[in-house]
Amino acid sequence: MSFKPLGKWVAVKTVIESQKTTEAGIVYNDFAIKEGGYIWSDVVAVGDSIEEDIQPGDRVLWSITNKKGNSYDGYDLVHQDHIELVDRE
Repeated sequence: MSFKPLGKWVAVKTVIESQKTTEAGIVYNDFAIKEGGYIWSDVVAVGDSIEEDIQPGDRVLWSITNKKGNSYDGYDLVHQDHIELVDRE
């Protein structure tokens, strides 16, 4: 990865196991939408101003429907305020 999120942003890699694609090419996860839009992702980088204990390698649960971030180079950029749970193995 050649970039680092700024401030309170977290870069995550989301792997959707039950992806579906429409005829128009739109990819979505039917399960995440039905379950309130929460999805697990792997943290790959964190900004310098993160106030919570979130580190690369953690798994986080965040609301894809409240996403105030962006996507870049295959990663989702999520603000720390939209992360609900952290799972550290």
